[in-house]
Amino acid sequence: MSDDGKLMVQGNMFAGLDRLSRHLGFHSRRQEVIAANLANIDTPGYRGRDLVFHEEFEAQVKGGRLETTMRHADELVTKDDEVPDQDGNSVALEHQMARTVANQLRYSTLNEVLNRKIGLLKYAANDGRG
Repeated sequence: MSDDGKLMVQGNMFAGLDRLSRHLGFHSRRQEVIAANLANIDTPGYRGRDLVFHEEFEAQVKGGRLETTMRHADELVTKDDEVPDQDGNSVALEHQMARTVANQLRYSTLNEVLNRKIGLLKYAANDGRG
């Protein structure tokens, strides 16, 4: 704790790599779920699914130090794009394509952040000599 009463979080150069990799894994699994929805777009009675990501941050002060824990979980949920049609299928092509594009953008962004973080670590490991 600092003199002004604010909590200070200590980190290291590897902080966040595990979190980034978990998010990348989530978006990869989510793409598989979206692909399954698209593959079953003409399957009678098929209900669309989606994967949601839960992240819980817990912080405790112990002995003057801030200790943090993160819990991550994926949950497969039924996600109807529209009211099921006559054959009971609730998957809409437009909604699935929009989810695909949004998911790909998030994956690409996280991948770029991870690559830059690793690049900085390589730079530091080589004492700034590229």
